[in-house]
Amino acid sequence: MTATDSTRELADLQAFSADPYTTVQRLYRENGAISTLGAGPMRFRVALGTEVCAFILANSDLFSWEAAFTALAPLTGRSALLVNDGDRHRRLRRLVTPAFTARRVDDHRGTVTRHIENAMAEWAPGDGVDVYPALRRAMRLATLESLFGVAAMERSEGLDDWLHDIHRAIDADVVGGSIERGSGSPVWRRALLARSSVHRWVIAEIERRGAQHEPGDDVLGVLLRGVNGTRLTDDEITDQLVSLLEAGAETTAAQLSWMLYCTLRDRRLWSEITGAVTDRGADEPGPPGLDHLVSETMRLYPATAIISRKVAAEFTLAGQQFVPGDLLIFSPFHTHRLDSVWPDPERFDPRRWDPDSERCHRPAPYEFLPFGVGPHRCIGAHFATMAIKAAFAAIARRIDGELLTADVRPEGLIGMHPKGGITVRIDRKR
Repeated sequence: MTATDSTRELADLQAFSADPYTTVQRLYRENGAISTLGAGPMRFRVALGTEVCAFILANSDLFSWEAAFTALAPLTGRSALLVNDGDRHRRLRRLVTPAFTARRVDDHRGTVTRHIENAMAEWAPGDGVDVYPALRRAMRLATLESLFGVAAMERSEGLDDWLHDIHRAIDADVVGGSIERGSGSPVWRRALLARSSVHRWVIAEIERRGAQHEPGDDVLGVLLRGVNGTRLTDDEITDQLVSLLEAGAETTAAQLSWMLYCTLRDRRLWSEITGAVTDRGADEPGPPGLDHLVSETMRLYPATAIISRKVAAEFTLAGQQFVPGDLLIFSPFHTHRLDSVWPDPERFDPRRWDPDSERCHRPAPYEFLPFGVGPHRCIGAHFATMAIKAAFAAIARRIDGELLTADVRPEGLIGMHPKGGITVRIDRKR
């Protein structure tokens, strides 16, 4: 490597750290499928384009999630699905999946709607509301109740702040490694203390269920009952629930906010979808157009903008050699905006998903990655989709408003959210 190459790779790392969204677009234009960034322990390669995505997702055995996220294990818990591979991951997933079947997830629709309506109750005509923090709190409460039941809500003081501290640290370290070097940082220390507090809180809830001899019908109850006489240990249950609380509410609130932003920018679209939603009862599934809105929002603003993998076996990709220990990053955000796949990719166009539209495009699995694919596909995908649709329908039935924020930029790599928020003036309430 020449001095010029080293200087460029360090400069690209700085640019990526400051603004990964526009940087990945530039790297693809300049370098094609593979770019190298950084130096030493922070040296990694960025793999971009549909061909490399297809390769990565079709060859999961060549990569290790556990190695990629080992630095995060003190925060996620060592039993979290995120930081496990192989037989252990398959066992954990088998025991968690029953809590997130389509039928069980639909049972929580009313919970999401109620918490969103509680948030809107504080909005009055004429108010300018930053909807993101309000919706984030509502989704956090809805997720908490879905996981632990309504009685746990009274014992949840401090939980929101603890989860926010954990999320800040995880989001800052999505490319891996920096936490290990910054273990004395204030963000890391606060996150560790928060993780300890959340762990104690969840264990106390598990012990209450044991004393009551009644698991319950919420997610915790399903995990405590187990599958065919086998269940997760208390620590394993805690790790799954902390991950679901931390990541689930963040991602759903962010995507709900983006969905409002995109629809309110187009008054015709807003009127069309609010009319369709209002014609249905609160307990009914949303109209087909709502599914198209959700998919298009997830295309432009995927919950996870950047995904990292550690190489576990040697291979060649796009003419470059990868060996065990290499860190590789790919980007759903970039893939979802490729003009070779999506005509006019920056445009919010829900008709891309309408099978009756001439603009409809049925993406291949490696072209649309809102929840990943394969053995590590997000286990909460059904819940997230239900929650976003139920929350949006509740908002569309109750309010009309004008978007005051003209141009919103994304921020964060996990739960990519609107930087500076999204302000809406409430015109009227129904």
